[in-house]
Amino acid sequence: MGVVRIEAEIGASNDSLKKVEFMVDTGAFYTMLPPAICDELGLVLNLRERVVTADNRRLTIELGAELGAAHMKIDGHEGGILVGKMSVPWPLLGVSALESLGLKVNPVEGTLEPTRPFGESPALGTP
Repeated sequence: MGVVRIEAEIGASNDSLKKVEFMVDTGAFYTMLPPAICDELGLVLNLRERVVTADNRRLTIELGAELGAAHMKIDGHEGGILVGKMSVPWPLLGVSALESLGLKVNPVEGTLEPTRPFGESPALGTP
């Protein structure tokens, strides 16, 4: 599969979304943003967790890994996602965001497509 890049809206809330270009990383659990973008978006990331990078390094908070939540919107799919603040060369969209938003990678087309047969929110009964 080649590189898949998408544009998404992300922010601290639904009212503060900004467009960011992401590289989809199906090997990453968390969505990762460079510190400058986190600061620009006003994200408060205070959950401390250990992470393992693609090159198998284990990072702790002392090395700059912070986690929290953000609101994301991609092609009409929106909701809360887990976000990490880390010195990455490009914003990375991880699989937890894809799952949360009901999206998957189409490796042939290099695009994202829905995984659920319903709209942005599932119906829980009749109107």
